[in-house]
Amino acid sequence: MKIPSISKPSTPDLVLTLGATSLVVVCLFLLGAPAMKHLQGRAAEAEVRGNAATLQLAAETYASKNLGRYPDDPLDLLPYLPGDVAPANPLTGDVLHFRNEPGDLTYRSPSRGSDYVIEAWGADRDGHAHRILVLQSAVVNR
Repeated sequence: MKIPSISKPSTPDLVLTLGATSLVVVCLFLLGAPAMKHLQGRAAEAEVRGNAATLQLAAETYASKNLGRYPDDPLDLLPYLPGDVAPANPLTGDVLHFRNEPGDLTYRSPSRGSDYVIEAWGADRDGHAHRILVLQSAVVNR
């Protein structure tokens, strides 16, 4: 059995092949970059929603240990959060400051202990904060 020999490619063929390959890579990058940015934004928003759920669990745990009363200050929830620290803001990497800023959460107790409102804040296209989720305690008649 005779093995066919492969001839050495010519320089113009190599240049054409490299040019076509480069064009394909550039097109994939140009089409993929916006999709990647969109996916990163959705992942950050999902993490903010998860942080809100974690804070809600901390508020309910606090209430179970304090005769059904919720704290007025979100810092009172820190001992009930994982690691005794506020979760990280997925957009900045800093711990939450409980302000209506992109990636952050706000917490308040309008009735001063009988309820709570947790708001999760995302970022719009211009980077401004907008509310993406509101979690509230169940209204209980006492």
